[in-house]
Amino acid sequence: MTQIGTNIKKLRSVKGLSQQAFAELFSLTRGNISSYEEFRAEPKISVILQIAKYFGIPVAHLLEKKLTVNEILNFEDHFAEDSNSANVKNMDPIPLLNRAVLQKSGENTIELDRLPIFYFPLAIKNEVLAVEHNGLIHHPAAFPFEEHSILFFEKLQIDILHTLDKHYGFYIKENDFFFGKFEVHGKDIDLWLNDWKKATVTAEEMGCFWKLHAKYERVI
Repeated sequence: MTQIGTNIKKLRSVKGLSQQAFAELFSLTRGNISSYEEFRAEPKISVILQIAKYFGIPVAHLLEKKLTVNEILNFEDHFAEDSNSANVKNMDPIPLLNRAVLQKSGENTIELDRLPIFYFPLAIKNEVLAVEHNGLIHHPAAFPFEEHSILFFEKLQIDILHTLDKHYGFYIKENDFFFGKFEVHGKDIDLWLNDWKKATVTAEEMGCFWKLHAKYERVI
């Protein structure tokens, strides 16, 4: 028995795809995907090759091992998901807010401490959050990042407030969230989504704001 059914299910979960949406990518039916995930059938080799190529995953990995979140996000073997691995000694555990989490949350509060964790080498002292740029998160019209890129944000602290002006950030409180651009006027700091919506940084709500630190985009 291969791992193809388990990996298809995890691919769907990480990428936020329903069985129907996944099936349509490869000219299959929802019933086909259900049967693969329940180990009642396995896809033809031609379909396996299509899946591997589409998601940029080696065929052998797709068939023989249980894929990690890092592999599905194409962080590959450099960034291990296993917290017991020697490979993570110099890496940071980072929570990931992606499309799958947002789709499952609906109108419910997003709990950052319950997000999936992966490991990535970021030398930064403040708390970090990774966010997948996707259509479920509102962003300014001139937002300069490709959809599906992973954006790394550091939580606002007093010592970085002076660096915010004109930098991109992320705001999240309960089920309200958006990407925006910081504007600093004296001691007033606002994160603007557009001309009609902004969030103002206050001492009480500083923990809801994050400043963009880095981005990860897969180059094909």
